Amino acid sequence: MTAPRLHVIPAIGCHKALVLRRGPTDQVASLLWDRDSGAVALGQWLHGRIHEYRSDLSPDARHMIVFAGTGARWWTAISRAPWLTALSVRMQGDAWHGGGAFTPEGRIWLNGAEPLSDPPDGLRAAKVDAYPHATDGIHMGGLYLAMMGARGWTHAKGDACQAELVKPVADGWQVILRFEIGQKNRALISNRYVLMRSDGVEMPQPDWEWAEPWGGGLQLARDGALWFAKPGKDGLEELAQIHDFKGLKFVARPAPYAGVNR
Repeated sequence: MTAPRLHVIPAIGCHKALVLRRGPTDQVASLLWDRDSGAVALGQWLHGRIHEYRSDLSPDARHMIVFAGTGARWWTAISRAPWLTALSVRMQGDAWHGGGAFTPEGRIWLNGAEPLSDPPDGLRAAKVDAYPHATDGIHMGGLYLAMMGARGWTHAKGDACQAELVKPVADGWQVILRFEIGQKNRALISNRYVLMRSDGVEMPQPDWEWAEPWGGGLQLARDGALWFAKPGKDGLEELAQIHDFKGLKFVARPAPYAGVNR
C-alpha cells in the first residue's frame, strides 16, 4: 500500500504547523501539529485536491488559507485551522491563481485577486503586492519561494522549478530544497531535499517530502510519518518517529463553528 503524501506548512510566529495529508488521491485531511509536544489534532477531510504551494497557515496558527478544488470547481477558502469549513470563500472557474498567504504580521493576501474588503474573524487584508502573484505557486510565479523566504530559507539560485533554497541546520550542516516535476507517487511538482555537510558533500534524501531545521536537528516527513533526526558525521542519527499518519481514513466531521456555503 502506498503511504499517504504529507505537506507541512509551519507557522512563522509559533511552534505549530499545518499538515496536509493526501491519500487516496482524491482525499485530503488537514491537521494541526504542535512541533514542541508532537500532538496532532485532526481538522476535516476533503474529497478533492488542495494545492499546497498556494496554501498557508497564519503566524499564530489560528487561521489558514487553502486553494482547493474537485476538478469541476475551484475555490480559495479562509478558515480556522485546522478546519476546512470556510469563513470566507472565493469561487473561480479554473485552477489558475487562487489561494494566498499570510504576511509575517498576520495580514491575509489573495493570489491573483484584489485584497478582501471585509476579511473574516478579525483578520486584516495585506496590500496587493505583499507577495508575487503566481498561477501555480512555483512554475509560473515566485509565490512559494517568497513564502519560504519569510520562513528563513535563502533563495540560493535559479528560478521557478529550477530554484534552490538553503537553510542552516547545525554544526555547519545545511538542508537544500529543490523541485522536480512528474516524479512517481508525488504531486506534479514536488519537493526534493539534500543534506550538505560543512565540506560541501551532498547527501540526497529522495524519500523526504518535507524537512525543516528544529532543535539542533531536523523535523521531516517521509513514508507517511513525521520524524526527528540530527545530522552526524555520515548523515542522520537518532531518527525518531513523531507521528504516523498512515492509519487515517476519511470521516465526515463538522467544524466547531458556522461557515459559508460554496
